[in-house]
Amino acid sequence: MSAILHSLAQEPTTLTRRTRRVSRHKESDRNTVLRAVPPGATRAAHGTHVLRALLEHPQYARRYASAQRTLHNVLRTLIQRADYETMTTRPGWDYLAEIVGVSRRTIARALKTLQNWGLLGVVASGRSAPYATKGPDGKQTNEAAVYVLCTPSPLTLITPTSSDSVDEFGTPPALGGSHLKNLKETHTRARETNLDGPATPAENTSGGYAASAHQTPYRPELNWPTHKTTASKKQRLAAASELRRRIFLLRPMSTKDVASTIRDFLLAGWTVADLHHALDFQPNGTPWPYSGIPTSDYAPRLRGWMRTRLAAWRTHTGEPLRSRDQRTNAEALERRAQAARNTARLLQERAERATRIGQDSPAKIVALAQIRALRQNRQK
Repeated sequence: MSAILHSLAQEPTTLTRRTRRVSRHKESDRNTVLRAVPPGATRAAHGTHVLRALLEHPQYARRYASAQRTLHNVLRTLIQRADYETMTTRPGWDYLAEIVGVSRRTIARALKTLQNWGLLGVVASGRSAPYATKGPDGKQTNEAAVYVLCTPSPLTLITPTSSDSVDEFGTPPALGGSHLKNLKETHTRARETNLDGPATPAENTSGGYAASAHQTPYRPELNWPTHKTTASKKQRLAAASELRRRIFLLRPMSTKDVASTIRDFLLAGWTVADLHHALDFQPNGTPWPYSGIPTSDYAPRLRGWMRTRLAAWRTHTGEPLRSRDQRTNAEALERRAQAARNTARLLQERAERATRIGQDSPAKIVALAQIRALRQNRQK
């Protein structure tokens, strides 16, 4: 017995340190949320940035389609329940399992994967009622886990190509210019390498997206306004990039492939919002009677799906129909023209009535009515 006690005394003892859960009134505190952001990541600015980071993660493409679908649905549900002021979300595991249609164990694995990939940080862990602190009403209730949505830090994506081409003490390249006016990168102390051209995403010739290790950081100048028409090839590429960014499952297609598929619609005055609407709804306004875009990495299949749905928005001669924005603008112009005609008719009726009852001249009546109409418009 003494030998056993002696051996136990010689072995080092490790104590597990348990961190105390933050109180409920501090779950949305800015400092508490920022402390939960994983190393090498930053708090997301928008939910679409988190979904894009998931699709661009190098490990995502190596998962099976079912695992990709589970991760995508779990993250999308987290974003739907997020508070965009703090980018925190707190859906329970039972709710996630019910919405995604998987077990709690699968939800746990998906959340752990998102944490390991730096897309999710744990602000406060979940706790059942017997172990929770009493609230203001003096009762103990279940406390859901609180997560913060994150994206990889842009600084981690900037790596020099070689030690010979860039100065060791040089400043990293900064994206310069504004929206589609200047697509150059400004470099400090760069030498022996031509770095004047814009950075373009690495894409393969088969239409699929290339390896994530060579992907370009987020570039705001590639975003095209949703309700703006295009007037050049560069703008059509930007519109295709925006449509590809908004419909995440189109990522296996290259930007040029998407631009080629929607080229005639953009030339006809369609916008990104029109194309997004056409891929979701039929011309009569009803949704398409199928599940939606296929989950596939095969670019020709996605291209065929786009052409099939856009074919319903063509005439019998193959020309694009008027888009939703074009119809809305035409209806607005017609309403304004009709309002102007009604105003002119009203002024004419007042002038004729004043003439019949022997009041002032018609010119004076019309002038006074126009003055009153201008005052009313200013008050509105």
